[in-house]
Amino acid sequence: MRFGRPVAMAAAVLLVGSALAGCSTVDTFLHDTFPDQFGPQRGPDGRVSEPVDAHSYYLETGDCFDFPDPSVRTEVRIVRCADEHAFEVIGQGEITRQEQVTQGLQNAVSARCAEPFERFRANAPVGSRPDQEFLISEQKVGDRTVTEYVCAAALTKL
Repeated sequence: MRFGRPVAMAAAVLLVGSALAGCSTVDTFLHDTFPDQFGPQRGPDGRVSEPVDAHSYYLETGDCFDFPDPSVRTEVRIVRCADEHAFEVIGQGEITRQEQVTQGLQNAVSARCAEPFERFRANAPVGSRPDQEFLISEQKVGDRTVTEYVCAAALTKL
């Protein structure tokens, strides 16, 4: 009767291993089928391997992107940074309600993006004209609303 526990443990390990092996397939399916709910599919390095249209709240620091329709700032096309693009995400985060009240939303985001933009500008090629843009969105998290920002930089004046 003592061998029952090791056999049950081995069966449990095999079951969990089989379930986890399918996770990457399920993950790929969800990202490819429902990109607005699960975001773009990313490789092991956290980057997209081919251009993908997504909502701007799926941008991550280091992403390169364009606006397919310049009049719609919530929809972006995330591309490999080696490919032609206008913008790069240089920072992101949340703005607290307190910051919004004391500084104003635009000033709070500008303050948060100042240091990443200075680093971007310092590394910009000679003769280029770095510019920055802020993307701001609100997300419901439980019973509260979170204000998120993205600091984007470009090498040409927009």
